[in-house]
Amino acid sequence: MQRTAGKRRMQAASVALLGALGCQGGNTTGGSPAASTAPAVSAAPAASAAAAAAASAAPAAGSAGSASAAAVADISLTSESVLKVMNPKRREPYSGPTGTLRGRVTIKGDPPPDTGLSFPTGKCGEAAATYGRLFRVGQQNALADALVTVVNYSGYVPEREEAEKVTIHGCAFSSRTVAMTFGQRLEVANLDPLEPYMPNLEGAPFMAVLVAMPQGDAVKFHPPQPGYYELVDKMPKPFLKSQVFVLKFATHDVTGLDGQFEIKNIPVGKVLTAALLPAIDQDVKKEIEIKEGDNTLDFELNFDLAKHNEKKDAKPSP
Repeated sequence: MQRTAGKRRMQAASVALLGALGCQGGNTTGGSPAASTAPAVSAAPAASAAAAAAASAAPAAGSAGSASAAAVADISLTSESVLKVMNPKRREPYSGPTGTLRGRVTIKGDPPPDTGLSFPTGKCGEAAATYGRLFRVGQQNALADALVTVVNYSGYVPEREEAEKVTIHGCAFSSRTVAMTFGQRLEVANLDPLEPYMPNLEGAPFMAVLVAMPQGDAVKFHPPQPGYYELVDKMPKPFLKSQVFVLKFATHDVTGLDGQFEIKNIPVGKVLTAALLPAIDQDVKKEIEIKEGDNTLDFELNFDLAKHNEKKDAKPSP
C-alpha cells in the first residue's frame, strides 16, 4: 500500500509540475493550465491468466470490438468534444510567422541508481538498458525521456499528426515518456518477431483485451481527456511501462538517448519553455523569444540522489 501511495504521489507531482509550465497555447491571459486536470484514475482491471492465454492466441491484433469503437468515436482531432478543450473560442489556426525550437537536454550530478528490477534473459534484451536505472543517460550526459514543452504564445496551433506512435522491442517501449496532444490516438506496435504483448493504457476506460501480435497491426488507444496515464503490459511484464502525458497544446517533444528535441510551428514572440523528467519529478523552465526560422535552446537538470530519496520517502500531507 505504501508503495502504491508513493507512486500516486509521484504521478500527481508530475502533473502538478506540468500544470506549472504555463497555460494552453494561444491563451496569454492565464487560462487553463496545461494538463492541469487531476491524474486520471485507472478503470482498467487486471487481466486474468486465462484471458492473457486466450488473447495471446487471438488471430487478429488490436481488435477492440464494436463497443470500444463506439466509445472512442468522438475522440479525434476534429471532434466537438476535443475542440471544446483545445480551441474553445473556435479561432482559426495561427497563420503568421513561426519558428522551430531545437536543442539538447542534459543532466549533471549523481548517476541514476539501479531500480532493482529483474528482467528475463534472452528475449528481453533491451529491457535492462531501458528500465534498469532510475532514468536513462546517453553520451555526454544526454538525458533521454525528457518532456520539452513550449507554451504562452499567442494563437491557436493545431496538432497535425493524427497519432502518436510507440513501438515495443526486446520487452521495452521505445520511450519511457510519451507526449500526446488531446485528440490524438496512441498507436502501440510490436516489432518483435515472436513475443506477443498486451498493452493497456491505465487511466483510460477498459473496453477489451488488446494484443499486440508480433510484427502485427498497432493497438490503438484514445485517451478520453487531457492528463496523466500509464502505458503498461498486462501479460504481464511489470517493468514494461511508459508515462503518458496528454496535453492541451501541440508544441511538445520527448528526447531520445541523444537528448535532442525539435518543436516546430511555434508562433514568434515571447514564450515559456520547460524540460521535465517525470522519473525524478524535476523540471527546468526558461523564457525566450522565438524568432522566425531556427531557434536553439539547451536545458540542464541536476540530480541529487540524497534529496531525491528524501522526497520519495516523505510522508504524504494529511
